[in-house]
Amino acid sequence: MAILAPVSTWVVTIMSVIKNSEGFPRLNMNEFIFFLMVIPINLYAILAILMVLMTIVRGDWGPMEDSESRALSGKGLFNPKFGQPIGEVSEEMSHKAKPFDMVVPLTVFVSLAILFFPITAYLDAIDGEKVKTFWEATKTMSFWEAFVNTDSSKSFSYAAVFSLVFTSLYFMLRRVLTIQEVGNGIILGIKSLVPALVILSLAWTVGNMIKNPVGEGGLGLAKYLSHVVSSGHFPAWLLPFIAFLISSAISFSTGTSWGTFMIMIPIVMPIAVALSEKFGINSVSLATISVGAVLGGSVFGDHCSPISDTTILSSTGAGCPHIEHVVTQIPYAVFVTVVSAIGYLVAGITTNAIVGLVTATIVFFVGYELVLRYARRFSK
Repeated sequence: MAILAPVSTWVVTIMSVIKNSEGFPRLNMNEFIFFLMVIPINLYAILAILMVLMTIVRGDWGPMEDSESRALSGKGLFNPKFGQPIGEVSEEMSHKAKPFDMVVPLTVFVSLAILFFPITAYLDAIDGEKVKTFWEATKTMSFWEAFVNTDSSKSFSYAAVFSLVFTSLYFMLRRVLTIQEVGNGIILGIKSLVPALVILSLAWTVGNMIKNPVGEGGLGLAKYLSHVVSSGHFPAWLLPFIAFLISSAISFSTGTSWGTFMIMIPIVMPIAVALSEKFGINSVSLATISVGAVLGGSVFGDHCSPISDTTILSSTGAGCPHIEHVVTQIPYAVFVTVVSAIGYLVAGITTNAIVGLVTATIVFFVGYELVLRYARRFSK
């Protein structure tokens, strides 16, 4: 959901990488619009959500079904052979907190982010000379132009600050948290982001080394690879498929989706643009499909890698042994990955994101029925 939602911290990071990737300026479009075009071809994320819905309707299969049967038969909520759960789930606030306590702050954040899109653009238009007031700035561009050409990262930052203030006051007025607990929560939230910031810093370093030319202290790898690939006989239709497989392997090995698309997008973007120009393919179509493949592959490893922070936090929050959580979710993730790979192969051949999405969806339903029957027959 985080990588599909148009309003999230993931989007800001992805847009910054896209915007600074070599070849993107030749597409002549805004990075936010580009991200919106990538959403339909982010097959792994879309099919992962579909997998959740199918599991709710049809039931579990594979190791997850075994764990569910064990719990229902009274043998325990987890299998001791996988060890003990990491930590305990706190229920201190369970009687005070309600579902809308999560919905309200999120709604406020999304609303403020959308509101700040045009406001930020108008504020940036104030130069102190020709444009001195906000009202004068509104006359320099239309509302849609302000919305599209805004500084997205700045808009999200404003929305985050105001949402944090609102949420703090909201929880205190609801008496869910005291002012001391709000302060402690903010501190813990900042601490929880430190590992992500370290990973991002390292990924940015690697990404800049890959992207920057030799004269600026980098390797110039992105430009070199785009030249080698475009001047050789590499087929353009195969790029999304290869990008997806490599991104999946990197994310699973490193446990980070952010680090993966930090490294892969600067490499894939110039290659996609160069190949599309060589073969007379629509540059935007091939670039969006290829970047979508990178994002999908990046999320795969983040979902099921044993060393992924989200995998560790999921098992901890659910009170489940970490390895049991990994073992039970991998079959679902691998199935979605295989189906997504087929979708990217078709999307690359047709250079059409919708065709790839439709193909992947059909293969998903057919494959799901086959796997479900085989898995349940095998378990019996």
